[in-house]
Formats: sequence, C-alpha cells, structure tokens
Amino acid sequence: MIKLFFNKINCTLLFACCFIASSEYSAAQKADTLSSLRDFVNISTGYKQMPLYLELEVKSSTNFITNEGDTSDINGEFYLRNENSYIRIGEFEQIVNDSLALLVSNGLQRMILYTDAASTVKKIKGMMGLVLPDSSIRHLATQYRSFSDNISTQTSRIELQSRTNLYGTNLSRETIELQYDVTKKIPQKITTLKRNLLRLDSLQYARLQNEAGIAEQLLTIEGSYFLVKEQITVYLFKQIEKASAAVKVPVFISDRITRNGEGKYQPVKNYKSYSLTTGDE
Repeated sequence: MIKLFFNKINCTLLFACCFIASSEYSAAQKADTLSSLRDFVNISTGYKQMPLYLELEVKSSTNFITNEGDTSDINGEFYLRNENSYIRIGEFEQIVNDSLALLVSNGLQRMILYTDAASTVKKIKGMMGLVLPDSSIRHLATQYRSFSDNISTQTSRIELQSRTNLYGTNLSRETIELQYDVTKKIPQKITTLKRNLLRLDSLQYARLQNEAGIAEQLLTIEGSYFLVKEQITVYLFKQIEKASAAVKVPVFISDRITRNGEGKYQPVKNYKSYSLTTGDE
C-alpha cells in the first residue's frame, strides 16, 4: 500500500523536464550564445531560494496517450521557510520542520512520517519547476542550442533546442522555452516538449493513418513502423514572492500528528481516521 501511495505522489509531484517552442522567430532574435544559456539557468533556478511563496500550475499533455500519467492538470502551493515548510499539490500535503517530514494523502487518508528532513528539503526544490541534471553553462552548451527574443516590453523568451535529433528525423529530441519577466528576472511560463519513437505494428500504423493530427507523426524506418510521440509539460508560475511576515506557513506538523503518552506519534483528533506509518516501514 505504501508503494501505491508513493506512486501516486510521484505521478503528482515529479514533473518531466523537456520543452516545446515556436518554430518561427522575429528578426530581433539573437544567435546561439553562452549569454542566453547563462540567463536561462539563472532565471529558471534562481527563484528557488528560501524564504519563498510559490503558486504553480503544471499541465501535462501528449499527442498519443499510453498511460494515465501522460495527461494531468495540477495546482500547487509552496510555503517555504528555513525552519518550516508546507506544500499542497492536488490532494497531497507535505509538511516539514527542522527534523521531520510528513507526507499526507487526504484522498487515501494516509500519512507517512520521515525523520530525515534534510533530504526532503532537497526534493522540494525538484517539485518547484524545471530540474536540470547538470546546469553548468558549458555542459548545457554541448547539449543545447540557445536562442532568445523579446515577446513584449515586459516579457522575453529563451529557447533551448537539443543538439541531438530524433533518430530517423530532423526533429529535435527536446526543446525548452522559458518566458520571463524582464524587470524582475523571474519565470512566468516554462513549456517543455520531449519526443520519442513509439514502435507500431502494421495494423496500428494503418489505423492511425486515418486519424487527424496523428497521420503526420507516422514514419517508417528500415521497414519498421513508428509514431513520433510528443510529451508536453507546461509550468505556469502564478505567483513568486519572497516569504515575509505577511506570508506565513499555514500548516505545521503538529496540526496533523502529535506524540502520545508513550512518545509515539499518532494522528491528531481531526485526523484520527488516517493511518500513520514511518518511511522505514
């Protein structure tokens, strides 16, 4: 049951990291430069500093559904301070203090308690938008071409295109588009696209040739049939604000669990119907 709980959390909290962008560019578009890569890294990761309040919506979609995780629309709120943090994403809650971390599923009426809060804090940053495996400028330059242009006087855009094409095509494996506030240097929207080849049999290929919007994604390579599957994730940053006295953490671990007379943790009265286990069980 705990594995099921984790699977639901992972489907809800972990977001893919590849992006889609427009194929047309304005005359003012800049060439592939390290400067735009540097701006991309600074803006897409720089806001992830405590204290912070973040309101985020994440939408996932695809041109061909193969599992339930392909499509979703999730809203999240992050109240992050050095001493206490609270996150709400869909029906899940994550509450952290300096020593404990508590995961709560209100749908499953389950709680999991962890005594290693430090590792949980590291994972929190992975829930707050784009995650780059290696964000060093030189490494990114070997993986992506970068371009930038202005959308308006207040909004600019940086696009990364993978230097590797999808096998058998001239399509980039992945692209990344960041739209950001020029004055505040904070992200407004990140759109990701990742492409991969989905093998088909001859009957599937013939059937999909008659489906609008899918036929142009079909191809044959060395006598085998494939569909170019596109997975899109959009991060909408509704609010980014440095936490102040006016932005307080709304829920603490003591609002969900307490110690009994034997020193063991148990749900508080309003959550007594919830089961509580530790991460080691």
